[in-house]
Amino acid sequence: MRKLRIVPCAAAVLLLSVSASAVPPADDARINAVENGLRPPVLVEGDHTWSLADRMKHYGVNGVSIAVIRDSKVEWAKGYGLADVESNQPVTAATLFQAGSISKPVSAMGALVLVEDGKLKLDADINTYLKSWKVPGNDHTTKTPVTLEELLSHTAGLTVHGFPGYAAGAPVPTVPQVLDGAPPANTAPVRVDLDPGTQYRYSGGGYTIAQLAMVDVTGQAFPALMQRLVLGPLGMRESTFDQPLPSTLVSSAAAGYYADGKPVAGKRHVYPEMAAAGLWTTPSDLARFAIGIQKMLAGGKGPLTKTMADNMVKPRREDYALGLGIRDEGETKYFEHGGSDEGFQAQLTASENRGYGAVIMTNSDRGYLLMPEIVRSIAAAYYWEGYQIEAIPAAKLTPEELALYAGKYRLDADTMLIVAPSGSALEVKVPLGEAFSLVPVSKQAFVRRDAEARYTFGRRPDGGAQLTVSEKTSTETAPRVGPGSRVPSEDLADGKYDEALAGYRKLLAANPKDPAIAENRFNQLGYEALQKKDDAKSIAIFRINTQLYPDSANTYDSLGEALEAGGDKAGAIAMYKKCIEVAGKQGDVGQNGPAKVHAQDRLKALGAS
Repeated sequence: MRKLRIVPCAAAVLLLSVSASAVPPADDARINAVENGLRPPVLVEGDHTWSLADRMKHYGVNGVSIAVIRDSKVEWAKGYGLADVESNQPVTAATLFQAGSISKPVSAMGALVLVEDGKLKLDADINTYLKSWKVPGNDHTTKTPVTLEELLSHTAGLTVHGFPGYAAGAPVPTVPQVLDGAPPANTAPVRVDLDPGTQYRYSGGGYTIAQLAMVDVTGQAFPALMQRLVLGPLGMRESTFDQPLPSTLVSSAAAGYYADGKPVAGKRHVYPEMAAAGLWTTPSDLARFAIGIQKMLAGGKGPLTKTMADNMVKPRREDYALGLGIRDEGETKYFEHGGSDEGFQAQLTASENRGYGAVIMTNSDRGYLLMPEIVRSIAAAYYWEGYQIEAIPAAKLTPEELALYAGKYRLDADTMLIVAPSGSALEVKVPLGEAFSLVPVSKQAFVRRDAEARYTFGRRPDGGAQLTVSEKTSTETAPRVGPGSRVPSEDLADGKYDEALAGYRKLLAANPKDPAIAENRFNQLGYEALQKKDDAKSIAIFRINTQLYPDSANTYDSLGEALEAGGDKAGAIAMYKKCIEVAGKQGDVGQNGPAKVHAQDRLKALGAS
């Protein structure tokens, strides 16, 4: 079973930037620059930027809504495309979208208001406040109980990554039913299976517990509570946590669309997990939320004091604070969050101390492909620090100079970079991965347009050739190897299943913690192949995962999906049953619980439950 996509924060380019003090163009020119300045992570001299209209068509995204912040004010907001294809309803700046996980920072602010009001404490056992349900105790919670701070920073050791919501007309569970995975809930029980406070692991389940605690200590329904604590004080008049969306607002709401362009049944799902995924809003209102944080950080009035606002953006683990991801770009820090509900994708990015930012909302599961391009366009038009603004000059190498770098470079135990000259650049093939081009920027250094990385060819201390890959937060070195050297992914890509499995078993025996043979890696690779309709490859990858990780129910569920997509109904039923069997033996830990629920649903749909 795949994890729900959480839209990644829009990362900055490490290659070239322009000072934020540069003078921007006039307003109309700036809006035009945003609409026609969409770009890849790296822009090379001579490259053209794209128009928003063209990229919406390219990705199949029906509707987009944008709000841009400048000097801690909403400078402009505008809608593009269709909110509802069936009714030909256009997107306007007032069109409502589902915010997905951007609900979390808004909810986190509400929880922090209750902390300052003395209704909650960040460091107290959350069970102290829960009345209608309790976090079940176990060996992980005996010494260290779950706290609100851990819930808001995803460090509580809780399960259930995200929620798919409930189709229109389907039974909707209560919050305690969601937390216990009890019918009609469609996700596993939310349980502690890691020691609280020890590591970051994203958990929508944790925010659902926080939601219940907020309701239990105030006696107020969550939508009304959030209206009183956050939405009202920040002037977010077009926002609501009501689920389902009130009938009076339906005419203003966008319909959601899947990656294949098909509409979500009933146009939108219902999310009783309101704190984690239930906010309906507009980019302008989310911009007001971001502006509120900016002003409170500067000592201005708002729902929180400056001290608590500072606490909200203080990173705990893995650059995640209390409801927000934090990114440091020199003199500018950004707070941000992505959102993903069924048929909707959104992104909020804003500076802590520069007064700029943007919110983008889309009504498509493919919005995550388009939104980073829009963010980069806004960053260029408004001169955001830490983003590439000007195009990088390309170097001209002769065919003989390019030929020097041809060969195979082993990046890790299962990643081979196969480099060959291609015109004025280098072409790199990665078995099981995407091929990409490297553009020279000097005799030894290259960049790729589609990723924020620099590739430099050089020599090892022993004189052998190597390729160094430098990204924003990491540097890896890949030594050149002989043409006969192979990694298991090459065998798998060539359809040599038995050879690949033998190779992966050797890697697993040598180092069970090697990321190259991690269960989640194969799960992701399998779904990537499945999305490309390469059923045979996805089946092979998922089957290897079941062989390497026979005690994981999730591996059998994923293989069942691939077999079902490939038309093997009997094989799919067998794998779904195996998933349920393994989950029964291992318990609903990690992804086992959601996988079991999904497998049960598929068996019912296939008439085999």
